[in-house]
Amino acid sequence: MNRKILLLLAALSTFPNLGHAAERPANEQPMYGNAKRAPIEKNEEFSNIAVDRGWQALARNDLSTAIKRFNQGWLLNRDNGRTYWGFAVIMQLRDQNTAGAIEMFERARKLLPNDPALLLDYGRILEGGGQYHEAIKNFKAALALDENIPPAYYGLVRAYLGLKDIRTAAHYAKVGKKFGIPLSDREIDDLQQLAKTQRE
Repeated sequence: MNRKILLLLAALSTFPNLGHAAERPANEQPMYGNAKRAPIEKNEEFSNIAVDRGWQALARNDLSTAIKRFNQGWLLNRDNGRTYWGFAVIMQLRDQNTAGAIEMFERARKLLPNDPALLLDYGRILEGGGQYHEAIKNFKAALALDENIPPAYYGLVRAYLGLKDIRTAAHYAKVGKKFGIPLSDREIDDLQQLAKTQRE
């Protein structure tokens, strides 16, 4: 047998997995990324995976990784409302850019009009920025979709206190109590006493 053929066979025998390149993940294949674009449904799936990783990074307070993953999700699917939602939270937490965050929340809301968690986050940022009337609209919209959201009741309490409407704040504190609002009985009683004083 030809010496070159023998050497080739010997070399191949040292790489037992050589014939299994198709079993490797796509991103471990040569020239990965040079193929045709994935179908739209695949882009949507990959976009959501990237956004999920962004939220995981955000939970670890790794804002740098979070924004990269949200950007990745956006590049894959610019109609993914969750990317704009992520951008909004980053802009507020990292940059204290309330106006920019609101713009991103508005984009997200157009794409995700019936997501109570989005409305809750939007309300929190508005309330934190002193835009109490707009915050109240978002908290109430979230509760209209799902009444069992304790932070929305708490947000209403804070927003109405911001407006110095203690009576309405006390009302939402009392209603929210059965849903697990993070206020003690004493705090709620104090609010109700203040509300009585305000009426007088």
